[in-house]
Amino acid sequence: MALVGNLKDLKLPSLIQLNCMERNSAKLTIEHGSQYGFIYFEGGQVVHAEFGQDIGEAAVTRLMGLYSGKFKVESIARPPARTIKKHWNNLLLDSLHKLDDSEDSPERKYNHLIERLLTVRGVKTISILNRDGTVVTSSAPEGTPENYLFAFIQMQAEKAGGAIGSERPEFVSVAATGRKYVFTDYNMLNVVLEMDHKTKLDMVLPLIKQALK
Repeated sequence: MALVGNLKDLKLPSLIQLNCMERNSAKLTIEHGSQYGFIYFEGGQVVHAEFGQDIGEAAVTRLMGLYSGKFKVESIARPPARTIKKHWNNLLLDSLHKLDDSEDSPERKYNHLIERLLTVRGVKTISILNRDGTVVTSSAPEGTPENYLFAFIQMQAEKAGGAIGSERPEFVSVAATGRKYVFTDYNMLNVVLEMDHKTKLDMVLPLIKQALK
């Protein structure tokens, strides 16, 4: 039976340590927004990893920087490749050191922004999008099919502000049956917050503004 969970509850270093100490041969799949990563264990050693265009140690380092995402551990007979030869304990330590050195990278900065925003009561998920609606990163467990709609709504709000002679709105709120979204911008990107539909925006917008700083 596969082990499933979320990195919010069980962090990746602990998952790696658990599989290595139990000498497992397994495949660890991580789903983060619309992205997938994979770590393969053989006899208690990490032997292969993939995440986006990265493979091997580089993929492990990027995966270690994730703050949330679904995971699944499945037993396997053989990994598809062997791109990592370093002992798992040294691999973990080196990856953590590299993350510390890359603290100012855009990916880490956006991940930390999402972590801060998720502490605001009523915020359910956060997506960061380019102006064309492409998702940069997201805390949503699934992909975001409405991404182009989000970008479109933000653009229309900017046009509306210009039409009435006011400055670009700092926040835009959109509500539908059982759903509520807040749109704002951060470093020329769109930030989309899915809110609990009962959230009183006048209470949380100052907290969101503080987190964005």
